[in-house]
Amino acid sequence: MRRVDAVGSFLVALALAAVSCGGKTVRLGSSTPPPYLFGDPVLVRELASDARTDNPTLTSDMLEIYFTTTRDGAADTDIWYARRSSRNLPFEPPVPVDGANSDGFDTSAAISADGLTLWFGSDRDGGSGGVDVWVCERANRDSPWSTPMNLVGLNSSASDIPRPPGQHGLVMPLASTKVTPANPTEGNYQTYWAIRANRGAPFNTPVAIPELAYPERSTVDAFLTDDGLTLFFASVPAPATDAGPTAAPVDAGVTTSDLFVAFRRSTDEAFAIVQPLSDLNTSFDERDPWLSPDGTVLYFTSDRDGPLSIYTAAVEPR
Repeated sequence: MRRVDAVGSFLVALALAAVSCGGKTVRLGSSTPPPYLFGDPVLVRELASDARTDNPTLTSDMLEIYFTTTRDGAADTDIWYARRSSRNLPFEPPVPVDGANSDGFDTSAAISADGLTLWFGSDRDGGSGGVDVWVCERANRDSPWSTPMNLVGLNSSASDIPRPPGQHGLVMPLASTKVTPANPTEGNYQTYWAIRANRGAPFNTPVAIPELAYPERSTVDAFLTDDGLTLFFASVPAPATDAGPTAAPVDAGVTTSDLFVAFRRSTDEAFAIVQPLSDLNTSFDERDPWLSPDGTVLYFTSDRDGPLSIYTAAVEPR
């Protein structure tokens, strides 16, 4: 059995065990959602580099892509972007996002559908500790970005990283390493929801997704579809811990991340089916899923050919 199949069986069993909560049982109807099928992954060559390139997110028209990279001699990842005049054309040469980057670690660039709000994670000064969620805005796509602002209500003393809002822009999936009873391993990521009443309102305090909390694995890089019914994410083993009284977490899972998808029947119910994206997963690192609004192409990152790079895969009809 391939490793991904074994992991998939493990996650499906955990998800199915979690469908009953608070006395309510999630019923899936007469059939379960079909798994996604994908064409062969294709490297986005015009964005490729000898340096790490990951965390791709795009505007809804797919004319701008934002990502993080260590190119140009950066000691830590910075936020870059590229434009194109048509989604069928290659991207123009990428450049750094003016005003967003710091001397520290800047990661998880998450652009809004309209391209006017950019969320990202950073360990720059002025945060709550670890990596925090920051945001900058602009009036239109040709305007400069505002000075980044720390989103205090989304952050903890641990590391917190954002992803683009889904469910019509009202629900942001974000990941946090905060230690909780459901996530007891220091350094392990768990996925949370941050919800807002409308697109102009602030996000409420993040709440965990209990059916996707796995003490022995992390859930990170989540992407929620516009209808709120499908969640793509990456999963890696929880960090190993050195023996001894000063047990320090060791990132043992960074090269074994796989992509998964979770389904639910309505936004009032729990995710009850979890499946690996077996067409895309390899023995290398796959992460950072982003699905196009029309559901025809998935962007993700992988180090299957060297450094982490951005790939696309066409969603094939069944």
